[in-house]
Amino acid sequence: MGRVIGIDYSTTSTGIAIAAGGQWETFSLESAPTGRTLGDYYDRIIDLAYRIESVLHDGDVLGIEGIAFAGRGSSVDRLHYAWHRTVEHLTTRHSALHVVTTNQVKQLATGKGNANKDEVLLATERRIPQTRVSNNDEADAVWIAVGASILAGSPVIDLPAAHMPKAWKEKVA
Repeated sequence: MGRVIGIDYSTTSTGIAIAAGGQWETFSLESAPTGRTLGDYYDRIIDLAYRIESVLHDGDVLGIEGIAFAGRGSSVDRLHYAWHRTVEHLTTRHSALHVVTTNQVKQLATGKGNANKDEVLLATERRIPQTRVSNNDEADAVWIAVGASILAGSPVIDLPAAHMPKAWKEKVA
């Protein structure tokens, strides 16, 4: 397997982690509002999708965090739209896209599905120190990449059994 990419999607700070041959690269793609209209928002989301796409290579295995769309209102609707539009954009070019839920990210990192952001960050620094993450978005992206590699059948790191999400235990055994 070639590179594995983890994407912690956000319309303000998307964390990216790239694992290749035991080496890691992490960074964030910042995105700020550029206008007030729906068209401005659409342009921003498309620009972000192309910026994510610009770091990808043919044959990459991708993982993206599945977003729980809780709540109501235009901001939730816009995030829902942005995530789906980005996934649609990525899947037209890359067939190997795996969705890793927030609870699965936490389980992979800490062994518990209800860990907080700081626990995930600390687990990243301790278990995969070569990642050199600088924020929670990048830490989540690392574990999304780990999850995508497991789902693709070629784990990039060994994990204790307690860190394997329950829903995956039969799929990947």
